[in-house]
Amino acid sequence: MQPLMRSIVLAALFLGMALTTTDIFAQPLQIESSAAHRYVPVTIPFSGETTAAALNVKNTQNGDIYPATLREGSLTFVVDSMDAAGKIDAEVVAAEDQPETAKQVLLKKRADEDVIDVTINGSLFTAYHYGTQWRKPFLWPVNTEGGISVTRDYPMDEESTPKPDRDHPHQKSFWTAFGEVNGVDLWGEGSGAGNQRCKNVDFGSGDAFGWIRSENVWEDQDGNPLIEEIREYRFYNTPENARLFDVFVSFKAGWGDVLFSDTKEGGIVSARMRPDICRKNAVITNALGDVDEARTWGKPAPWCDFSGDVPEVGWRGLTIFDNPTNLRYPSCWHVRSYGLMGANAFGYSYFNEKKYNQGLIPENGDYTIKSGESLDFNYRIYVHSGTVEEAKVAQHFEDYINPPKAAFTK
Repeated sequence: MQPLMRSIVLAALFLGMALTTTDIFAQPLQIESSAAHRYVPVTIPFSGETTAAALNVKNTQNGDIYPATLREGSLTFVVDSMDAAGKIDAEVVAAEDQPETAKQVLLKKRADEDVIDVTINGSLFTAYHYGTQWRKPFLWPVNTEGGISVTRDYPMDEESTPKPDRDHPHQKSFWTAFGEVNGVDLWGEGSGAGNQRCKNVDFGSGDAFGWIRSENVWEDQDGNPLIEEIREYRFYNTPENARLFDVFVSFKAGWGDVLFSDTKEGGIVSARMRPDICRKNAVITNALGDVDEARTWGKPAPWCDFSGDVPEVGWRGLTIFDNPTNLRYPSCWHVRSYGLMGANAFGYSYFNEKKYNQGLIPENGDYTIKSGESLDFNYRIYVHSGTVEEAKVAQHFEDYINPPKAAFTK
């Protein structure tokens, strides 16, 4: 099990004992909440295997069914709704047998292409592009309600992007990158820049979530390896107007020390938003209530949202939630009204150009991963309809960092 996932499982162990195959269907389950929740993933530990082809968690109070996914010693399900200080009595039940192709979160590799499509209840949500024709892997599109992408199509689909917005071709929809890794540019894609190469990719479908695990090597321009990266996406079964996915990024210094130098050019998770909600139409909001680029760029905050009114469609947006376990939480944000938003915990010397950061963050953000050691990051992404207030962004952040507690009671 990868280190960044292990922390999730260990945390869950404090909430309830791990059960074996023989007793998972016989044990009552209680879910408790100190706050109201909406479409919140809940994880409990489970050791062993089960002969059931699929599992559900059943609310024994009202009969509601929460589809579940079992993976790597954990059972995960999505609770549609919980009241503040609420309790749900539940049990794990076997779901009806179904083929793999009937999973509610279905992942499938395209024939003869290095692309994995992610569909949720029959609708395309996103696709992972990891072929060698690209300098780095990325997700595109990132669809929301109405089947439109909140991220930009360029340069993958040039004609759909207005000419004034065909800039920064290295900013591909949703990706992970950084501008100075042992002195090598792994953000841009100029002649001297390095590449991210996918060495192995694995994926799976499920009813609560589907997942992609990509083993990547970041290389210099000559193909020399710099650092290993494991990237995992977990896509949850939530409605089109409130899509959620988690991103786990683990770096390992397998070829000596690795220096992430202080630069604003980077985002461990980054998005380039669709042109019609950018520039004068952009609404950038952080967790502190600051609005617009002038007050959010470089400022540390637990989350940052980029949204706007899509003509003839409605308000759409994307939020990046930082995690309290991450290095230098809360992250600074490399966010620009032209459409870029990235979580950057390293570019302090640049972000200190803003008076509001002086004395708040260190003067320099260099960070070295020692040879043989790792650095892990965890984020949740919220793709939503409506404004920050209408989409209850702050509540979804609380769902992320303080989810309901679940435990078997016998």
